[in-house]
Amino acid sequence: MAREEDPFVGYDFRLEIDGVEVAGFKEVNGAETKTAVIEYSEGEGVNGSIRKIPGRTNYTNVVLKRGVSEGLDLWEWYKEVIDSEREYERKEIALHLLDDSGEPQKTYTFSEAWPCRYKIDAVDAMADKLAIEEVEFAFESLEIEE
Repeated sequence: MAREEDPFVGYDFRLEIDGVEVAGFKEVNGAETKTAVIEYSEGEGVNGSIRKIPGRTNYTNVVLKRGVSEGLDLWEWYKEVIDSEREYERKEIALHLLDDSGEPQKTYTFSEAWPCRYKIDAVDAMADKLAIEEVEFAFESLEIEE
């Protein structure tokens, strides 16, 4: 049996939106795909069997977190979604996992993405932590490349 390669560390990644690197993200979370299972009977009576085939695939939303900074790019994109009836820009989000030398080793691409939730974490004068901006994105497909 061949030895598996060491896994990539989760803290070393680069994020791009429509090919433009977006700095400062500290966490990407929540991306999951699930395909429904459709069961149908094959044959008759007690000798029949149940067959299972794939149904629709569903993609959960992906959540990005970063320290609040001067830029309003994600807020403005989200505001475009809020203000529009149906015309808003969908973009491609690419998450690149990097090796020790900073080279991309695996890329997760979320296509047709748009912001569906915007949140600012609690701001507390007594706490010693960054103010965090959290943006959730709906997307329609996921591709994984090495």
